[in-house]
Amino acid sequence: MVAKENQKHNLLMPFLLCILLLMVSPLFLGIENLTEIETAKVLEYYVVFISVILLPAVFLPEQDKDIRDLLSSKYMPIAKLYSIRIIQVLIYLMLLLGVYMYLLKAGNCTFAFGRVYMGELATMVFLGGMGIFFYALTDQVVVGYMIPLLYYMLNITISPNKIKAFYLFSMSIEKYEWKWTLGIAGVVFLAVGIVIRSKRK
Repeated sequence: MVAKENQKHNLLMPFLLCILLLMVSPLFLGIENLTEIETAKVLEYYVVFISVILLPAVFLPEQDKDIRDLLSSKYMPIAKLYSIRIIQVLIYLMLLLGVYMYLLKAGNCTFAFGRVYMGELATMVFLGGMGIFFYALTDQVVVGYMIPLLYYMLNITISPNKIKAFYLFSMSIEKYEWKWTLGIAGVVFLAVGIVIRSKRK
């Protein structure tokens, strides 16, 4: 019930926007006959944006304080509600990423599917989780979207050696082990974001 209502009233437009973003990618990127490093660049530099679109949307209904007060008065703990929403978004991200990577494989791209899939998923959870965390911290939707984008731009301009395991594009330089740090940090961002947002009145 929660997931159905969330899809209908909250996630439909962001989800459709993500699909559109992926569908138009051939207009900007080559997605055929790619090596693993080239595939990683497509995923890390472009596809990762769907996480920034979808994950911060988890808190959008509660921008209206009346809705927040109403939900707080219901029998279901607000933290559980947020957790269900986030799990739903993560499932969508996993499906979208899987389908997109399948199409890359169909386009004769050469890469280790499981390794690249998990690496990109870790990046998505980190960047989207960062949006969740700062949205919860500031109660400002703009901040929830802007901080991940600013961090993305920082990663473009800074040397990987300066931020090491927190470098977003580590698969592009064949540092797959760094993705563990991003994934764990992303889960922490999500969990702390839920806690902060649940306590907000």
